[in-house]
Amino acid sequence: MNNIQSCKPVQADSGLHNSSGFTSNTPPIPGNAPNGQSVENAPIPSQQRWFVARITHGRARTVYETLSTLHPVGITPYLPVTKKQVCHIVDGKASLVIEERPVHTGLLFLNASPSNYSALFRTGPKIPGLTPFYDHFSVSPTGRDNYLVVPERQFDSFRRIIESRHTDILIDQNQVPTYLTGKRVRVISGPFAGVEGTLLKWKHQRRVFVDLGQLGKYATAYIRNCELEIL
Repeated sequence: MNNIQSCKPVQADSGLHNSSGFTSNTPPIPGNAPNGQSVENAPIPSQQRWFVARITHGRARTVYETLSTLHPVGITPYLPVTKKQVCHIVDGKASLVIEERPVHTGLLFLNASPSNYSALFRTGPKIPGLTPFYDHFSVSPTGRDNYLVVPERQFDSFRRIIESRHTDILIDQNQVPTYLTGKRVRVISGPFAGVEGTLLKWKHQRRVFVDLGQLGKYATAYIRNCELEIL
């Protein structure tokens, strides 16, 4: 472990090269310039939705890259990942590598209009391992389950938490509370600026939680009162 002090940062090649307003390994939110801009300045078009798709276990990255290569009409994939610095010893030399892991090993988010999303599964080229995620608590007028959609505001807050790269965010569902009761707040400064959610003191730390329903709850690291405004 003494070799860690001599580690030189080396960026791991994850294969995710599209640029977004937050990180260098995610695609831009629709409406952003190719080189990436702040989400605050590039709202998602009103017809676009953040749909959730199921991915065969362990194929999230492969399916993401396939969709990024095919560029289906009007569809932008997003794979949330966590980053961790790990020191590897190769040929007796230590190097610091950035390892990336999908937040959801079996899920992928797709930004699309309802018609384009439906066409992806009905008429588009079949992508192995990719199937729609249905909302079993919502039924369409035809009697079929609707596709699962994450509201834009919750998705934006979730994305800001994940891409803050803070080491103390809560994403492990075994560590979050079952129910969220508290004030609705917005973070106005710091690494989580723009996050909206429920303020809750959890295990002696004040955090802002974002509820994605069937997909779980996610929280910022410790937040100071001066960084919050009540909604």
